[in-house]
Amino acid sequence: MMLVSFLTLGVYAQARAIEQRDSIPESAYSNGYPYPFALGVHLGTTGVGLHLYQPLGPKFGLRVGASYMPFNTHIAGTYNNYATRSGVKAKSGNVSLAFGWTPFVQRGGFFRSFNLQLGGAYFYQLDGELSTRLRDPYRFGEIDVHPDRVGTITTQVEWKKTVSPYAGIGWSNIVIDSRFSMHIDLGCYYLSKPSVSMEATGLLEENVNNAAIIERNMENYRYLPRVEVGFSYRFW
Repeated sequence: MMLVSFLTLGVYAQARAIEQRDSIPESAYSNGYPYPFALGVHLGTTGVGLHLYQPLGPKFGLRVGASYMPFNTHIAGTYNNYATRSGVKAKSGNVSLAFGWTPFVQRGGFFRSFNLQLGGAYFYQLDGELSTRLRDPYRFGEIDVHPDRVGTITTQVEWKKTVSPYAGIGWSNIVIDSRFSMHIDLGCYYLSKPSVSMEATGLLEENVNNAAIIERNMENYRYLPRVEVGFSYRFW
C-alpha cells in the first residue's frame, strides 16, 4: 500500500509538472533543480527525516539525509495450539549519503527525472525486540498454570552500528513549481549480520539456549529495502 501511494504521488506530481512546464525556467532542469541547494522532508521504510540536496552538474546530484523510525505493536497468534500475545518493538536511525546520476536529463517526460543511485548510511540504531507469553492458562493434567508462572520469552535482534552500502534507482527533480520538487527512491541497503540474544522467565527459562539457532537462521537477513518519497524546497 505504501509503494502504491508513493507511485500515485509521483504520477500526480509528473502531471502537475507537465501542466506548469511553460512557467518553469529550463535552468530548473538543466542545473539539477533545485539550485543551488534545497532542504526537504521525506518518509519511507527507514523512517521520517530531513535531507539536503546539492546538484553537482546537469547530470549529477548529492543528497545528505537523516531518518528515524520507532515502531511498536502487539500481535496475537497461536503456537502449538496455544494462544499467544506478543509485543513487538523496533527502532531504526541512520544518517545517509547518496550520489545520483541522471543519464536522460536532456530528454522530456518520464525519463527526464530517472536516476541511478549509489551511497551508504550509518545506522546508529537498528534493533528489534519480540516478547511473547501465553494469553490463557497452560493446562498440565488437571492443573491450570497461570501465564505469569509459565513465563515470558524475549528475543532481541540487533545489527552492528556500521556503514551499510546502498544501491537503487529513483526519480529525482520531479518539478512541482519554481521552488518545490519531489523525489521517489527504490533501493536496498546491505546490512551487517544480526546478533540475537534471548531472556526468559518462569518455565520458559531453558528456551534461551535457542538463541544461537535463531541467530544462525537469521544470518542472511541482511537486505533492508528502501522505498522513500520526499519533497524539497529551494530558498534562493
